[in-house]
Amino acid sequence: MSTYVGRHWPLAVAAWSDLDVYHARADENPIRPPWKSTNSSRTVQLVSNQLVIADALETPFQVGGVSYEMMPFTTNYGCEYDLRIDGNIIQQQFWAMAISPSWAKVGFSDLINLPMVAIWRDVASTTQNIRIIIYRSLAQIDTLAQSGSIDGLINNQWYTLTMLVERDRLIRVYVNGTFCFAYWLPAQYASGVLRRGINMLNQTTNPAYVRNFKLFDRQSDFPTLVEADWALTKTDDFDRPDGAVDNGWVQVGTDAGIVGGKWTSTGTANGSRALLTNTGATDGQQRVVGKFGSAPNSTADSSLLLRVSSDGTTGLASNYYNGRIYLSRFTGGLANPTMVDYLSDAAALDGTETVEFACDAQHAWIKVNGATVLMADLNNQVAVANSWAGARVERTSGTNSPSWDRLSVFRRAT
Repeated sequence: MSTYVGRHWPLAVAAWSDLDVYHARADENPIRPPWKSTNSSRTVQLVSNQLVIADALETPFQVGGVSYEMMPFTTNYGCEYDLRIDGNIIQQQFWAMAISPSWAKVGFSDLINLPMVAIWRDVASTTQNIRIIIYRSLAQIDTLAQSGSIDGLINNQWYTLTMLVERDRLIRVYVNGTFCFAYWLPAQYASGVLRRGINMLNQTTNPAYVRNFKLFDRQSDFPTLVEADWALTKTDDFDRPDGAVDNGWVQVGTDAGIVGGKWTSTGTANGSRALLTNTGATDGQQRVVGKFGSAPNSTADSSLLLRVSSDGTTGLASNYYNGRIYLSRFTGGLANPTMVDYLSDAAALDGTETVEFACDAQHAWIKVNGATVLMADLNNQVAVANSWAGARVERTSGTNSPSWDRLSVFRRAT
């Protein structure tokens, strides 16, 4: 049986472990609690203290796997285990870990429309990757997102697979401790109270083996910061005559300025323009708060900017369209930036919102009207020492992005 490691208030942290040297027990066939077979026709055993799930060919028209009886208590939790899977290269192969509302209701119909972290290989392909998939029916699987190619995932070798979940929305996946993939779950797929169960499916053409299983609540590695944690370095409401911004800002690009008490694109030339100030912060901890001056649209986006290099060529951006928000990094300069998205999510924005973008050395997050709507692990891809921050507007296909009515830039208080 498994061990309940501990729980202590007020943190309400719990953890369980099984299939390790501390829980060695006799072989079981069929598997017994704390595990429950997903499909009574698929063989699931305990052999040499390893969970063994028979291959998909045993039930070719049905999924099969096993669920664990416990669920984390908090919005930040994780699951980790050693995994060994293999399969031919002729058929589609995958191993999936569903985030489920019940360990007991584990028939296929109970797994419809649930998010699953999948180790995936396409038909007649040696390319393997990590995906977020959704079963719509036995015949339809939708892929919400996928990583690049990762070698050795379905190759009959052991590796440690770790899934960390943040605020029931942000999923991060690690292989042997190396960060490989992240995804922000859409609201309809978010986990929650009594919706944090783990159900593992083996849809490969060989038995799957699991050992050293852990399921745990965890403290967030994203900081919890309040207003007093930030020191204001610059603020501007642009409430002055139309024209150049000045006031200590550095503007990148032309065809932008103050119009009607807002900073916006001017003229008819398409392009990107930025407004920057030096925060002096070289520890990676910065924040920008902006109030839209007009409604976002679906053609041209405006941005809040953090960790911008002194030459303006690289940095972080939160990009706002009507319908979607993106947390990105950019290269190529702010006059013509190339955006590489970390994560994005749907958002209905009408221009009345106050938005903010903040980061520490390793993480970034976006808020709308004070509520966190997107988070990302920066994965050491933007220099911590970049000290400039600000905002961006653009004109695309003859359409201006939303203007900024007010901007405030912060660094961490000392």
